[in-house]
Amino acid sequence: MKGVIYNQDCTEFFYVNPPEVMSAELVDTFVDSLAQAGVTALFSNPNAMRVNVPGTVHEVMWHGYDPDGPDNQPVFDGFPRERIKNVRSMLNSMMRLAEMGVDFHARALARCRQRSMQGWISVRMNDVHDVDLANSPLLSTFWKHNPELRRVPYRFTQSFDRQLDYARPEVREYYRRFIADVLQRYDLDGLELDFMRFPYHFRVGHELEGGEILTGWLHDVRALTKVAEQRLGHPVGLAVRVPAEPETARTMGLDGVRWARENLVDLVTVTPFWETSDFNMPIRLWRRLLDGTGVALAAGLEILVRPYQKAVMAYQTPESSAGVAAAALYAGADCIYLFNHFYDMPGQRTGTWTQPEAEKLIRAMSSLDTLAALPRRHILTYRDTRTPGEPANYSLPQTGTTATFRLQTGPRPTGRKVQVILGFEALQEPPFCFVPPTLRVNSCLCPDTPQQIQGTTVIYNVPEGALSDEAHTIELDSRDGKPFKVVWVEINILPS
Repeated sequence: MKGVIYNQDCTEFFYVNPPEVMSAELVDTFVDSLAQAGVTALFSNPNAMRVNVPGTVHEVMWHGYDPDGPDNQPVFDGFPRERIKNVRSMLNSMMRLAEMGVDFHARALARCRQRSMQGWISVRMNDVHDVDLANSPLLSTFWKHNPELRRVPYRFTQSFDRQLDYARPEVREYYRRFIADVLQRYDLDGLELDFMRFPYHFRVGHELEGGEILTGWLHDVRALTKVAEQRLGHPVGLAVRVPAEPETARTMGLDGVRWARENLVDLVTVTPFWETSDFNMPIRLWRRLLDGTGVALAAGLEILVRPYQKAVMAYQTPESSAGVAAAALYAGADCIYLFNHFYDMPGQRTGTWTQPEAEKLIRAMSSLDTLAALPRRHILTYRDTRTPGEPANYSLPQTGTTATFRLQTGPRPTGRKVQVILGFEALQEPPFCFVPPTLRVNSCLCPDTPQQIQGTTVIYNVPEGALSDEAHTIELDSRDGKPFKVVWVEINILPS
């Protein structure tokens, strides 16, 4: 697979479009907007715990909801008051489209074929949105009535604790039935098992034995796709989303390398969970590990950017998404996978990027040469998914009189103006006044006149001779012997 994969989650279309505008034609318009932007494959997600269309073996999101009832009906008992209005509109939109006899996914997949796009179904394998609430339209009866099937039944400190344990046969069968239903129901080009929404699927300390169980289960799923191929008369691919670090994926029971080598999958997407895009994913390592399998490799992009876990959340800009994608394609990824990238398009949440911005970037992502010519930002972030007990791997924040950072940057930005942008935090009481450190890029000293903005942000120009392919290494040295605290590191490649 080449080009750009776009994941559409199970709520977005219905969340932004009120029930009175629901129609089959609106689904077509949504797919058309993706085709116009250059998306090559739509991965349409029907489920969190519940599903957004009727007739499957899992219950619909509006199960137990009365559209004519009050806000204090049982399905909203304990639900945040401020969310009820928007969630009711979403549920009403789902119900309205269903009442019209339109299955969103069937219509979208058919439109994909008309627009020469691939159409896949993406199944979330262990979603735990709203598990901190007593009631929510997202919570399934199966999950609520079987607390003993959760991976950490003895505590609740984070949503991951309440994910289901795939070592339990009841859990595997629950999802196998849904997958079989999806494969029987739709004319699809492929099925994705999204193990990253959310990424923990076994009891703490039982991930390796769980991985053996899951691999055996994938053989069953692969067999189901072969049955679908016979029914449809064309190939039905199988894809997985797994953690970005191969060894972390293996020790979490999500061994994408093994699955590729055992011919269980056709596409592996390596990705962060949600907290931030990862600008330093080991794509070259994945490429070598998948060599000879014939399995395609996708690099997953999230919409958020954080330099470290406790940092303030920020959204990707077109330039920063271009940076992640350029580095990944240069390292050997076959395609780019966009998750949670909601634009100002029909059927999308407004306010992230404009439609022209999104279209320009997505079209460019199908060609490394075109993408590399765009302005791009390469930001130091962190790996947000770890096996329980695995040490954290954060480069920031960092305090000292010296510091060294490395960023993947893709092809050498020849003839471009390149900047290093650093953010600092005060180590003393205001006023914040410090001498910016000296900076070297790939051992080359940068000009001694950095631009300082509001005392906390410093911009350095990088000499042409310091630029390289694949990655750049940044070294900082205190000028006055006093320590500094770095909280942001970025390489900014400006337009030609």
